[in-house]
Amino acid sequence: MHPATYQKNLEDCQKQLHKADHSCSRITFWRGITSACAILIFCIGCSQKNPVLYAISAAALAAFLLLVRRHSQIKEKLDELNSRKSVLEDYLARYGDGWKNFSITGERYFHDSFQEAADLDIFGRNSLYQYICTASTVQGQDLLAGWLSRQEKDPVQIRKRQQAAVELAEKHSFCLEFETAARRLRNISYADAQKTMEHLLHSKDCRPRFRPLCKAAALILPVVTLIFLLLFMLGFQRSLFLSGFSVLTSLQLLLCLAAYQKNNRLLVPIYRMNQSVMPYQKLLKALEEETFTCDYLKQLQNTLTKNGSACTALKELEAITESVVIRKNLFAFILYSALFFYDFRCVERYLQWKEKYQDSIKTWLEAAGTAEALISLCVISRVKEVHTMPDIKSDALHPVFSAEGLRHPLLKESDAVGNDFELTHHTCVITGSNMSGKTTFLRSIGVNLIPAYAGGFCTAKNLAVSPMELCTSMRVQDDVSEGISTFYAELLRIKRMTDIGKKQAPMIALIDEIYKGTNSKDRIFAAKETVKKLSQPLAFTILTTHDFELCELENSRETDAENYYFEEHYEQNQILFDYKIKKGRSTTSNARYLLRMAGIIPND
Repeated sequence: MHPATYQKNLEDCQKQLHKADHSCSRITFWRGITSACAILIFCIGCSQKNPVLYAISAAALAAFLLLVRRHSQIKEKLDELNSRKSVLEDYLARYGDGWKNFSITGERYFHDSFQEAADLDIFGRNSLYQYICTASTVQGQDLLAGWLSRQEKDPVQIRKRQQAAVELAEKHSFCLEFETAARRLRNISYADAQKTMEHLLHSKDCRPRFRPLCKAAALILPVVTLIFLLLFMLGFQRSLFLSGFSVLTSLQLLLCLAAYQKNNRLLVPIYRMNQSVMPYQKLLKALEEETFTCDYLKQLQNTLTKNGSACTALKELEAITESVVIRKNLFAFILYSALFFYDFRCVERYLQWKEKYQDSIKTWLEAAGTAEALISLCVISRVKEVHTMPDIKSDALHPVFSAEGLRHPLLKESDAVGNDFELTHHTCVITGSNMSGKTTFLRSIGVNLIPAYAGGFCTAKNLAVSPMELCTSMRVQDDVSEGISTFYAELLRIKRMTDIGKKQAPMIALIDEIYKGTNSKDRIFAAKETVKKLSQPLAFTILTTHDFELCELENSRETDAENYYFEEHYEQNQILFDYKIKKGRSTTSNARYLLRMAGIIPND
């Protein structure tokens, strides 16, 4: 989508926000006027014992209640518009560098078994995850991270997600509304949201010890109490029914106070749940009501109606959470407990709801998270003019990598240079001077393969690729605490590559500045031996180097290698790069020029 479209939508949203905010202020004013009039007229009516004034007071009270309801509706609309504004601003930010300030970075998903994440900027600040993640639910964020981490090898599974992502990419309005509905969940920290979901899914309910008795009491006591109050007000044996009413209200209040701590262990998490239920309800409603054509999305939709409507169930839960919120007010707690045995009624309502829907809750939440993760895989198609859905090949015995216009997705599109590249040999040696684009090119390959295997869009005009194990050795660091040098750390990375090669598993290995942690003589020897080891029928190795001696691998019978290079040129005493990969070997270097530019060595 063109940025001008997002900008227009944002401007329309801001106009609606201004209008709604003005209406909210106006209603707040009239709400205060009507409440003051209702009280004042009622007091005058009491002093004059005038039924007409009572009626006018009642009318003013009714108007006040209508204004309260309308105010609540406008506040809800304001929240929705602010969420929509936030979503639109995020999309516009992705056209520049503003996305680097997004709060959801995925740092929590770093783990030692996925070292490629640091090499390719998959998680953390300025990462692919930070760029594409539109998920606001715990389930959506976790699932997207899992898809980006696991490198799916089954072409059938990849294509299922691809079909869903392609369909969602065309549903701009649905995706925008879906993201808007979930956006408020970002006000809840990941840890708090996870605790709430754990309670909803896995907690052992703090059921009353004598639940049948409590259930019966919750039904009978409030009814009898209110009957006693009504009979007292009608004048039947006033002293008797007043005494009975007082005893029953006191009994209900004392029982609620006695069980307060136990009931609280169940009800407090429900109170915390109040902020998240409404967004989930809207998400599931949107999923239920949308029309889909691909099987993956249809199956997702069907999970929401297996045990009744998920949206209806969450609407019931929302009513329960709102009831629990009321008890946080001390006055309301005392009044409701005395009259309605309130805590026990809330507990019973929640337990009945959970017994009815317990087996479906997890599936529903996962469905919402899956839709969010799929929408995240569409982000590149929405904000990049050059994008494609990769062609995933099924022939595991003849792995393929062929790209047209391949570029790095995290660069501004105006700055990114596209390269055509096809692996026709099992080893590719890339040379070139400093800053010519070698490392960025390697990362462009890797960081596009990650969403490709997840089932998402990539930044290229065309991309055909087989499912392969992706291995990298780029940002290799030493570990002083473990006594591991940079060179040895790199050896461990490459050992993993050779182990995968021995298993005859399809693999693509990306190695930047191979063995840069050791001297040139050892580096050249080690690099040649490593390439020989990695030269397996199902493995591709792409390495960058400043050692021109490695270009001789192209002529070796022991390796199926090909040379590529990046170059620079000079204009008006300036060094310029075109960042285009070319076949052959580099013949230039620019270290002396860069040293002069930095003032380290004098000009000739």
